[in-house]
Amino acid sequence: MSAKTKISIQDLTPELRYHLQSLGLSSVQEYREWCVEHGFHKKLQKSSHQLRREREEVVRRTAAVCLSRKRRETRDLPSLVEAICFGKISASEVTPPYLKRLCEMMGASGKDHQKDRSYRKTLVHLLNYLNSQRVKLLTSSAVVARFGAMEGNSYIEALVEIANYRRQWLRPIEQWKCRSHSARRQFDSLIRHLFVKYDDMPEFFDSVWFDRTTKETAKMRSWYFHVGRGQNIRHCQLPIPLTKRISHHFMQAPNDLSVLEALRWAQVVGLGGDERLAREILGTRIGPPTNQDTFWETVIRWFIEHPMLDRVHVAPIIDYLHHQKFVPEVVLVSRRENEYSLPPEPNLTMKGREPQSLLRKVQDWHRIINKTNIVQERQWKPCGIDEFELIEGNKESSSLRCWTIRELLSNKSLAIEGKKLKHCVATYASSCADGHCSIWTMELDSFEGHKKLLTIEVCGRSKTIRQVRGKSNRLATHQESSVIHRWAQQAGLVVAHYVD
Repeated sequence: MSAKTKISIQDLTPELRYHLQSLGLSSVQEYREWCVEHGFHKKLQKSSHQLRREREEVVRRTAAVCLSRKRRETRDLPSLVEAICFGKISASEVTPPYLKRLCEMMGASGKDHQKDRSYRKTLVHLLNYLNSQRVKLLTSSAVVARFGAMEGNSYIEALVEIANYRRQWLRPIEQWKCRSHSARRQFDSLIRHLFVKYDDMPEFFDSVWFDRTTKETAKMRSWYFHVGRGQNIRHCQLPIPLTKRISHHFMQAPNDLSVLEALRWAQVVGLGGDERLAREILGTRIGPPTNQDTFWETVIRWFIEHPMLDRVHVAPIIDYLHHQKFVPEVVLVSRRENEYSLPPEPNLTMKGREPQSLLRKVQDWHRIINKTNIVQERQWKPCGIDEFELIEGNKESSSLRCWTIRELLSNKSLAIEGKKLKHCVATYASSCADGHCSIWTMELDSFEGHKKLLTIEVCGRSKTIRQVRGKSNRLATHQESSVIHRWAQQAGLVVAHYVD
């Protein structure tokens, strides 16, 4: 075919059209010019070997450009950081993910993240000093496992916030030296150098730097500064009142908790409960302190007064009390219209309640809820998390088993799940429809038949598995827990510390 003949891309063979697309070219003329520029023949009839050489040339040149950019970025990092912090470079102009995230936060256009000049200079100085110390904090990977990919959960984002609180620094950054190879220890040492007067800050408090910036986060950071200066946590504006005993337990709370979880944990233990009860309560809808905490404190005291009550009943009882006291009743007026009235028992109290009679009320309520949800249809969209399937064994030895985990997408399916496993998952229909959480069922198919095993709750915001319950609210077995962890790893979920 003559080179002078005008040929459109549609006239080419499928193989040659694909070849042009892989080179990033959109016309025959562009292809011929590219061939001349890179030392290849501009004819269209070429062997597969020649086409492969051309593609390899593109890969080689692309890699060379990327390598050259990375070397330039490494060599000129201080000036590059300054340009990013002052909004002169966009994310498309840099290679490392942490620099891209920094660009997004600072806003190259100046519209997304307005900051004063003094702040930007502080941030430039902080990042460049840390780079000179060869720290491992210049990264955008997730830090706190339970927060997942939530906004703010990276060292680079935490450093941006640390610079924003420069007026709270107790010591100059130049006096800090990197003395550890662990990124987490480096960060712990850095924030204690900047914000902590005495070395008595609980490790769980560090999580306030990895949560996205909200009014609640700003409030918890003010607690951090208060405690960091050697003041008592009791003098802060907290969601629950702390006695001396509770404040002592707060400072001794486990490191795997968030600040609000530590407050609840300290409250339960400080009032006389054990750590198992504290962990069970953290796994319920009242985990961290809420705006109805005066009532929930009486509930916690009731659980402490009945230590022989099996702790698997904690979550069902709390769900029952929440719906009886705080959830308005829904009256179906027509197929498209509902009316809302007061909760069933707005004046409910724990005074004089005995465990056995309360458990009977919980069971009766489960039956009513499941029956109501089967009659009234309500559906919602999938949350976007991948379902799971695991096949074990083989037919020959009659050991073939298939584990599945799938999402429940209607109030009817929740009601059936609750009826089969004898728990109150049907009450989560509204939370699922609003996207606050998703409910999943684990089932097992084997030669023995089909079995429903577990119901799993996943938090919508942080993609954390925060409740796992089997029939009559039993906990997961070791084997079931292993399957859940495999699903979590595959789907990018986090298993809450109190689930295992």
